[in-house]
Amino acid sequence: MNQSKTVNVLAPSYMQGFQCVGSACVETCCSSWHIAIDEPTYRKYQTIRIEPLASHLRQHVQLSSEAAKAQGAYASIPLALGESCPMLDEQQLCSIQTTLGAEALSSTCSDFPRIYVHDGQRLAMAASLSCPEAARLALADEQALDLVELPLAFSAQRPPALHRRRASAGAQEQDLVRRHGGLLASVISALLRLHSLSAEQALVYGGLILRRVAGLAGQEFGAAEAALEQVLEQFLGPQTLQRAPELVAGLSVPKGAQFSLLLAASQRFMRDHGGRASFRALMDEVSKGLELGQSPAHCLARYEQADQDYLRPFLAEHRHLLKNYALNSVLSSVFPREGMAELPHEFMELAVRLALIRFYLVGLAALRGPELSVDDVRRTVYGVARNIEHNRRFLPGVMQALEAHGALRLEVLATLLL
Repeated sequence: MNQSKTVNVLAPSYMQGFQCVGSACVETCCSSWHIAIDEPTYRKYQTIRIEPLASHLRQHVQLSSEAAKAQGAYASIPLALGESCPMLDEQQLCSIQTTLGAEALSSTCSDFPRIYVHDGQRLAMAASLSCPEAARLALADEQALDLVELPLAFSAQRPPALHRRRASAGAQEQDLVRRHGGLLASVISALLRLHSLSAEQALVYGGLILRRVAGLAGQEFGAAEAALEQVLEQFLGPQTLQRAPELVAGLSVPKGAQFSLLLAASQRFMRDHGGRASFRALMDEVSKGLELGQSPAHCLARYEQADQDYLRPFLAEHRHLLKNYALNSVLSSVFPREGMAELPHEFMELAVRLALIRFYLVGLAALRGPELSVDDVRRTVYGVARNIEHNRRFLPGVMQALEAHGALRLEVLATLLL
């Protein structure tokens, strides 16, 4: 008997309206990456006798290595870059679902792009913005990332697979960040929701706070807790917050260093990974906009002019776009889910992703001029999410490169973002 249980899940409001658009999707999730199959689903597929589905399953579903099995991918349908899932029919619909029903899908196919997380107190859900439809909804308006409770029914045989979890802090927890992770996450989210701060400014100001928090490492726990309270009072008091935009605007930003660091990271990705066709097309447009074949000085001048004349006015008019991306990232990553030692690195990963998105938008602004659109932002966001966030090797490489240049520090956030 297939029993179900209803659970109230905390989720951004855009998830209320999300549903897969199937064959109408501009870039299907059923291509270009290995599709993980959990063990119960794999064993179910071995019992299928309906042809030609049974033959396709036997041919294309392969058992994983022991290492992959340990990470939950008992088997997979391996796909090359640009290759579509062999289970898609002529209408680009899943033949497993059309033949056996949605309950026959693996948890990966059933859940995506939903990301289930636990912050140590309750279950929450967001979407990976590598899904074009999820990105469209998440960036739609200022209310899209307002949090709501959604009642969701889960099968007792298949509870939601947790993607990330913050450990519950016990009474004896002596790591300041693990003890107060929920509080720090709420501070970053609150800054991102402030209308007076852009997404970039909010992360830079949040980075100033977290740099002070990271500086409390090594202190006796009671003293560190008292100091944390003082840091938050200092930075989040009404009068201080009122001056925050002015404070951040006064930070020195060497645009040449920003341009060089982000361009080098992007060129490294294209050289080592290439990316999907849509991402390569995006990079071609960025290259044309910045005229990357010209001298470095010429390209930098194009970059600075496009940023000042087109992108900044556009983002000032559509302040929610990058804010919603960052808020979704904070929720879906359960930031901070590690401890004090990992705090700067965790936050820098979010900042680097936002900085790359902004860099590509400057390139598009250089190409489009005043015709830059919300759809350009949506396409850039899901392109970065699909190509960079899902690439387990690239972002660590970027972080290592930034560290080698002395740029992997909270105090240089302004260089990357502003």
